[in-house]
Amino acid sequence: MKLILTLIIVALSSSALAQSDQAPLGLKWGVSQTEITALGAEFREEKEDSYGKGVVFTKLPQVIADAEIVLGSFGYNDRLYRIVIISKSFANDPFGSSVLSRYNSLSSLLSEKYGKPSVNHRLGDSIYAEPRYFLSGVNNGRTSWYTNFKTPEIFVQLGLLAEDSSSGRWKIIYENAAIKKDFDKVKQSREKNAL
Repeated sequence: MKLILTLIIVALSSSALAQSDQAPLGLKWGVSQTEITALGAEFREEKEDSYGKGVVFTKLPQVIADAEIVLGSFGYNDRLYRIVIISKSFANDPFGSSVLSRYNSLSSLLSEKYGKPSVNHRLGDSIYAEPRYFLSGVNNGRTSWYTNFKTPEIFVQLGLLAEDSSSGRWKIIYENAAIKKDFDKVKQSREKNAL
């Protein structure tokens, strides 16, 4: 009986561990750039930035229909810890009706998966408070529109971007909390050594 209980506990913990390394779009947290290709993903390397080694994914195991750009950050230790998904442009809509509708739909889906969010919707002042200037307000930094989701394992932010006064995009940022913590330590050490 004790052996059976031990086997059940081991099976449950390995199942929970397997789920915690699951990242969006069929990716896995903590994998290296070499290992990512085994998941069926292809990418183009970018220059190192404030998130470490970066890539632009060109092929992924799973996709979101209206996503146009997917970026991955591997830190300084070659471990995937951050994924950014940016939508196609929703053009010719200064009211932002189309992108807001999609934002609300994605927010509902993310709420089902990650729980109750912290909503941060702030309209700009003056003309930017008027619906017809919604995307203009986002574009000029006068209106901010984002929602944060947080679990012990992951941070997710859904937000709106504007390219101009009539074209908007949604953006989702995912960060694995444990790997990001390791990244922040290495980043701080590198900065200290550079000073």
